[in-house]
Amino acid sequence: MSFELSPSLDAADYRRSFGERGYAHVRGVLTESAAAEIHAALVEDTSYNYAFNDGSKHIDLSTAQVKSMTQEQIARLQQAIYAQAQKGFQYCYNNYPIHDVYKAGKNKGHLLHRFYEWINGEEFLAFCRELTGFDDISFADAQATRYRPGHFLTCHDDSLEGKNRRAAYIFNFTPQWLPDWGGYLQLLDDDHVRHGFRPVFNALNVIAVPQKHNVSLVTPFAGGDRLSVSGWLRFGPPGG
Repeated sequence: MSFELSPSLDAADYRRSFGERGYAHVRGVLTESAAAEIHAALVEDTSYNYAFNDGSKHIDLSTAQVKSMTQEQIARLQQAIYAQAQKGFQYCYNNYPIHDVYKAGKNKGHLLHRFYEWINGEEFLAFCRELTGFDDISFADAQATRYRPGHFLTCHDDSLEGKNRRAAYIFNFTPQWLPDWGGYLQLLDDDHVRHGFRPVFNALNVIAVPQKHNVSLVTPFAGGDRLSVSGWLRFGPPGG
């Protein structure tokens, strides 16, 4: 399986939007066959963690760890996660940390790892340099995420000292998503949602760093999983 941008794309078409508004939304970013293959890998061939924040510490619970917990323990954990979300930064979703697993030399040959290699290849990075105007973008990290009912990501701006982040990117691989299901990527100011992105299949969102945003709560009646591959476009030597 090879990956490539849709032949009809021109990064210059999106640069003005990014420069003026701090974001770009690119539909049909990959070829249809590539998008379908990645969706299949996310659904059928990916083992996800249960990810959340404990104070300032990122926590990944493996599938086996979650299965070993009682329903009472899971309920207490969920309430603790929601309690932190009331007053501070918090998130709750399933993830597969592509960047970390790849760097550790595990799961070699996994399709998501080959996609990660393509993301760090010249075709995609050059497209992003042209789209954003940041000529110093040199690499990207990546994770796969799966949002299910009750999952969310609270307001933050992605700025983190020493990480050299120029922009966040999100490849969406959700085949069908209704507005009432939540799970929108929302760009925020002090009083309003400036813009909201429904997770459209095979669409790429690129947003400048720093910029306030969140992912709204996925509703209890959502009829599917919100699937994506996301990360940050960064400058400097590749790092953690």
